[in-house]
Amino acid sequence: MGLRFDRKITVLTAVIAENEAGEQVATGWQAGAKAWASYTPVSDGERLRAAAIEQKAEARFVTRWSKALAGIDGQNRLRFEGADWQITGVKEIGRRRGLEISAWKANCP
Repeated sequence: MGLRFDRKITVLTAVIAENEAGEQVATGWQAGAKAWASYTPVSDGERLRAAAIEQKAEARFVTRWSKALAGIDGQNRLRFEGADWQITGVKEIGRRRGLEISAWKANCP
């Protein structure tokens, strides 16, 4: 893959509880698997080609494939450099060589 896995990410899973109306709602996030990843911000050009209008930080994280990470999806988040990132897509690279995770920064000001 030729990438530098020099950034630490943590997968977050929603903590679900029942509210007063009896609905299942996320009440917080619990840290799970940790991994080394490469980090690449999505360029302005890519955002324009995708017709993205909102101003939000978007990025791609690439990790080595692992069983612990293989099941993540949009229901999870990543924690990277103190910020939470909402996962928008996960693609397998090769046959269990790596994972490419697309995400946007969930707590932008």
